[in-house]
Order: sequence, then C-alpha cells, then structure tokens
Amino acid sequence: MRSISVFGLGKVGLVLAVCLAEAGHRVFGVDDNTRLVEDMNQGRLHSEEPGVEEDLKESLGRSLMVADNTEEAVFASDISFLVVPTPSNQLGGFSLRYVKQACTRIGTALQKKKDYHIIAVVSTMLPGSSEYIVIPLLEQVSGRKIGETLGYAYNPAFIALGEVIKGFREPDYILIGESDQRAGDEILAIQRTIVRNDASAVRLRPIEAEIAKVASNTHDSMRVSFVNMLLSICAETPGANVDNITRGLAHRFGKRYFKGALPYGGPCWPRDNIALGVFMQTLGVSNILPQAIDSFNQEHGRYVLNKILKISSTRKQSFGLLGLAYKLGTGVIERSFALDLAGWLADGRRQVVVWDPLAIPGARPVLGDRVSYANSAEECIQQAEVIVILNPLKELEYIDWSKAETRTVIDCWRCLKSEQASQIENYWPLGQGAKMGNEGLPVKLDLERLRLLTD
Repeated sequence: MRSISVFGLGKVGLVLAVCLAEAGHRVFGVDDNTRLVEDMNQGRLHSEEPGVEEDLKESLGRSLMVADNTEEAVFASDISFLVVPTPSNQLGGFSLRYVKQACTRIGTALQKKKDYHIIAVVSTMLPGSSEYIVIPLLEQVSGRKIGETLGYAYNPAFIALGEVIKGFREPDYILIGESDQRAGDEILAIQRTIVRNDASAVRLRPIEAEIAKVASNTHDSMRVSFVNMLLSICAETPGANVDNITRGLAHRFGKRYFKGALPYGGPCWPRDNIALGVFMQTLGVSNILPQAIDSFNQEHGRYVLNKILKISSTRKQSFGLLGLAYKLGTGVIERSFALDLAGWLADGRRQVVVWDPLAIPGARPVLGDRVSYANSAEECIQQAEVIVILNPLKELEYIDWSKAETRTVIDCWRCLKSEQASQIENYWPLGQGAKMGNEGLPVKLDLERLRLLTD
C-alpha cells in the first residue's frame, strides 16, 4: 500500500482517486473547489460515470480522504498525480496555468519535506511541456533536483467519458514518460495495482510520451474521418452498404472506431488534433494531415445536414432528435454534432423536439426555448414527423416502432434491428445507397460521368 495524493477531482481525477483507493492505497484527494470537496464529504456528489458513486461511498473516509489543503496532502503522501485542466488557448495549444499553479503549491510544500517525492502529470500537455516548463518549475520552487530527491513522470490516461473506470482498469496499454528509472518504476508499480488486464507498459522520455498522447487522438480521429468518408460514398452509391465494406476492411484495419456515422466531437479529439497541428507548425514541418482531418470532420457535418434536409424534403416538417450528447453513455455536449443540428434546424424555423437520457440538463442552457424537450423517446417520436437517431441509445430497443410507421426515420448509426426497421415505411439508414423511387434523391450513378472516368 502506498500513500498517494491526487490533485484535481474532476471527471478523470475523481475516478483515478477512487480506483487507487479501491486498489488498497491510502489516497488524499485535493481540489480548489471547496463546494465540490464539501459535497463529496457530505455524500452529495453525483457522477454520471458508471460505478463511481458506488466506489466513492465505499472508500470515502476510509482509504480516500478529500480536502483542499495542498501541504497536508503532500506531507501525507510520497507520490502526487496531477489531473488538472489544460484548456485550449487562443493559439490552439494547451494552457499550463493550472498545472503550474499546482506545481508551485506542491513545490512550496516540498521545501518543508525531506523524503523523496514523485509528481506524475496525467493531464494532456503539448510536447516539450514537461522538459522545458514543468520540471524546471518544480526544481526551482522545491529546491530539489530531478533524479535525486524529486521524481517526475508524464503518465497520461487514455479514457473515454462514460467509460473512465474501464479506461483506468482495462487500458490498451500504460504510457509512462519518465524523468528517471526510479520514478518510472514507482509509477508503473502503482498502475499495476489498478490495472486488471494484461496491458503492456511503454516507457519513454516525457517528450516522447507527450507526442504519443496527442498523436493517438489524431490517429483515432483520422480513422473516424476515413470511415465517414466511406459512409458518404456508400450513401450516394445505389446498392452499397457501408457496414458491409467496413466488415471486410476490418480484417486488415481492425474494428476500433470503424463505424461510419456522425462527425466526431467531445472535449478531447477536436482540440488535441488542432493542438498537434499548431505544434507541428512551430517545428516547421507540414501539418496538412491534422488540418485535413479537422476540415473533413466539419465538411462531413455539413454533408449529414444536407442529407437529412434532402431526405425530409420540406421545410414544414417537424423534427425529433434522439440523442444530444457527443457520444453514447455520457451527458457531455461539447462539440456535439447533434446539438449543432438542433440549433441549425431551429434557426431554419423548423419545429424541433429533442430527447436524451443524460444530456438534456446540459443542452437546455444552450438551446433554450428554440426547441422543445420530450420526457421520453416515445414522446419525442409522437411529436415529430421526421425522426433522426443521433446516438445508438439502448432505450431505442424497447420502442414499438410500428407507431412510427408513417414517420420518416433517419438512422445515422443504422442501429435499429431489421424487424424494427421493417415496421417503418420511410426508414433511411445513413450510409446505405439511396432507395429507388424516393423523389428528389439519386437512384442511379451518373453513367455519363462514369464512362468518362473509365474511358
């Protein structure tokens, strides 16, 4: 058992603290938000992350203590994890102001402590942040030297909202950017107590780990963009089905993020991709690839919007949107295509009713009274003529779709089962070639253009 402090108890930091406590460590959680600390200690904290509230109740006051006192936490621990925000700045990079604040406080506390101490940063940072900014600051404020009485590691988490606990306990791999072997050994040993699968460990220099973390999200967003390109091709090619194509390509490319649907969004991928691009620009190397991924993602959003409008065919129809979050299993609406779609339709003077099991509270301040809010998926369907499925919500499995027989249903994820889809007269699975006979939509290829391309 180790004594560990976790600075930053947001969506990721809280889960890390809970996982460490559940693994048997003595954990001290620290956050500047006194209201959050009070709510946690009083048992009033609500988390959308599955399993967090249950594990928190088991550990709080036993193996997990929560406060807002930096010095107390540093004295009581020998390893500190930093999981503070690194928001995007005006240039597209990641601001380190919260990281520097936390390091300054920890370093000041370390002046009064003699024992060896390790700082591990979990927050996403631009390449070079550890070596040129964070480590020098820690050494200056603490009066210590890395590799002597001070250890450092960059230990980012690869997690997805809605599955944060799984991300810590069943990671694809453990990434450690270590300043020295002792610090890396210590961090890896702690991670092994959390991890429940046989994840490999990759140990690099901090700057290499920083590049790997940001590049990972660019690669994942590239895969999403690639498969969305296939979706648009198949949607315009009669007889083609994107799911059949990806099923075949997956034998070579793998299945991860390989489901053609909507543009990617959320708090990480868009900003990380942009950040890698601006960092590459500072190096004087071409950043065309991350720029192209971001541009295509925006273009795909416009394509899907045009497709929805073309299928619905009239400005007078009302729209019911099922799903508002940027992805399944969370209420987060940051960079959500579904939220953008709701706003676009409402601004186009269309009647819009929305439903999401988790995202309505966050969506209300953004959409206001431009849309109406249903209390259930069934109610949303009843109040609209055109239904757009924007997330493959599990609740859709239990709907009697025969009651939507006369409605137009646009399934962006092709998530309805065949027996459900067969009950809907005008069912449009996005990513499958246009059906014959639908007015205003292409029913065959432009053979003259095809002849020119094949001459």
